[in-house]
Amino acid sequence: MKALAKSRFVTLLSLALLIAGPVIYSTTKGYTEWWLLSSGHVEVDGVRDGYVHTNRSHTVVFITRTDSEPHQSYMFMPSHPRYLHNCGAWYAPRFPAFPIGDLSTPCIGFGDEPDPPEADYPQDSTISSGPNHVEFTTVRGKRVTALW
Repeated sequence: MKALAKSRFVTLLSLALLIAGPVIYSTTKGYTEWWLLSSGHVEVDGVRDGYVHTNRSHTVVFITRTDSEPHQSYMFMPSHPRYLHNCGAWYAPRFPAFPIGDLSTPCIGFGDEPDPPEADYPQDSTISSGPNHVEFTTVRGKRVTALW
């Protein structure tokens, strides 16, 4: 019985290292970036309806609206306060953390799946931002506010 338990332990440990090893390597080398669920929130027309993820350095923010199906995410770069990009068919998962690798980066504008017909783009002229927030109106008239 002890031999069987030891064998299972070694197998599980080997499997864990096999999975964790590449993740740790790609993260430390900068090939993978982790996105963390922020304590902030998203409001659509004054109603809390979404969530926000930021990277560790807060240089990029994913704003996800949950008021429609499918959900919609926008990528915002605080260093470029007028840049707000609709992510099309991709939206950020509602996990506390998720990785994005440098070879399959979603929401960058090229190589993405075609935008779904329900994509609600931001009106560039309405974008207003500050250190930890952004507000904008979409082409369908929704007022979106995100805080992080």
